[in-house]
Amino acid sequence: MSNVKYLFNIYNKNFEMPLPKKGFKATAYTALAIIAITCIIVPCCLIVGFITNIMSQAMMLEGSKTGALMSEIHIMSVFSLVFGLFVIFNVLYFSSDREHLVTLPITPTELLAAKFRHTYFAESLMEFLVILSMFIGYFIACVSNYQTIRSFGLISILLALIGTFVTPLLPLVYCAIISMLLMALLKNVKNAKIFSHVSDFFLLLFVGLFLLSFKDSGGITVNNYIESLLAENNLFFRICNILFFTVPLLCKAMEAESLLLALLYLIANVIPVCLMLLIGKYLYQEGLYTAASLGSSHKQADVNKLNMKLTSVFSACFHKELKVLLRTKAYSNNCVYINLLWPIGVFLFFSLSSKNENVQRFRELYGNPSYPRAALIMMLIVIAVSFIASALNTLASTAFSREGAHVDLIKYIPVPYSTQLNAKILTAIVFTYPSLLLSIVVASYFLNFDFLTGLTYALTALLAMTICIVTGLAMDSAAPYTVWSDEYSALRGNLNSFFNMAVSMLVAFLLCALIFLLFELTPASLSAVTILVLVILTIASILAITFGRRIIIDNMKELY
Repeated sequence: MSNVKYLFNIYNKNFEMPLPKKGFKATAYTALAIIAITCIIVPCCLIVGFITNIMSQAMMLEGSKTGALMSEIHIMSVFSLVFGLFVIFNVLYFSSDREHLVTLPITPTELLAAKFRHTYFAESLMEFLVILSMFIGYFIACVSNYQTIRSFGLISILLALIGTFVTPLLPLVYCAIISMLLMALLKNVKNAKIFSHVSDFFLLLFVGLFLLSFKDSGGITVNNYIESLLAENNLFFRICNILFFTVPLLCKAMEAESLLLALLYLIANVIPVCLMLLIGKYLYQEGLYTAASLGSSHKQADVNKLNMKLTSVFSACFHKELKVLLRTKAYSNNCVYINLLWPIGVFLFFSLSSKNENVQRFRELYGNPSYPRAALIMMLIVIAVSFIASALNTLASTAFSREGAHVDLIKYIPVPYSTQLNAKILTAIVFTYPSLLLSIVVASYFLNFDFLTGLTYALTALLAMTICIVTGLAMDSAAPYTVWSDEYSALRGNLNSFFNMAVSMLVAFLLCALIFLLFELTPASLSAVTILVLVILTIASILAITFGRRIIIDNMKELY
């Protein structure tokens, strides 16, 4: 156990990026942390708690006290399983410290336990807050429905606190077990890509099960989902009850205020962990050797057949950025392919809500010149999505962190700073802007707006995206996170991404609020407000490019 503790402490040193301690940068990052907490963490927790409260109250009236809570924890567990699988696999087998650790006098079980423990806390911090918000929303619903705090007792409160920190355990244990079994079964496969596709398979599987649960309910709505839970015929929910068997135990223990069920819940979480360590004792070390041999069977490239040709310096820098993003699984999934969610999401939203009265009403009002507020709302949505999409893909806010230990090459290669910066800016635009344009095209199909309106939306998206990209690059160049063990660490441990998202959300909210109040409180027409929006965004973009580039280049000169 002492070896596990020491290794865990070593991993914690690489938990997150180091922040500036003194001077203006330290003050700026403190302010950014406050903004991030205010604009992301607090609203997210409030929304989750509110949804849990509303669903719990609705189901309590029908006699199901913990049905809503259980279903939401199941959904959170599915997310943990799907998105944690390749993270765990990468940490266990492809971290940069693998060759150093296997030579130390530690057992495979100790190494597995330390890595799993570190990853569990690193991946679950936000999840702890979200689950705690679910429990708070549930308890508020209990008080609201039964008009007395006696509807739950001390055991329920203690179980909620324990469940907050223990609930994410089982999905990640599954991830570790699946990773070790795959490595053992597919040890003759000399290509790591096959392992990465497993998480994609689970994602499609659970999404398919969730959609299939609404097959006979007449559409995907909250009411239909609640009714299927009450009828206990929701396929997704029933499978999750079996797969994440600790969640029903937790909810039953809270309902019955039972110490016995609470003890069974704790035991049910300990057994899978022991099983994981037992499997690791026999399979983990062999899997590390397999991981080390991956790619060893590749033939040496013939330089004469590479068809190499001269190109411009800028083109070389740009293609280097593209290749790093597309060839690295962590970057391609989290920075590139995530942009496809926006046009797909817009299409699914309008398609699946075709019978929703509110959506139909909005579509009717949007085409009505006598009701310009609908068109204004659409403009605000374009602004908000453009800011959020540009920050969510982290292309800009990790542009320098992705260089890792080689970030000092930026200073020493014979390429002007401006050329390298232009390549990073263009890369972010190339992967972000087409998805925004496609989203606008999809929206135009359902809302039937004209070419001029679409062009206005496209220009608005471009200006908002430019501001966000320059902001992300400025943050990441000021304090890049370069000492990471694997590519996923460069993304998930990078606070610049988190701060850029918070600033983008704050700017989008303030701008949208200003525009809405201007339209509501002044006699300004929709056309005048639209022109004002474009003017504001254009000025802000020019200022961002002018002063932002100067700041970023100054930061690049200070990179170590």
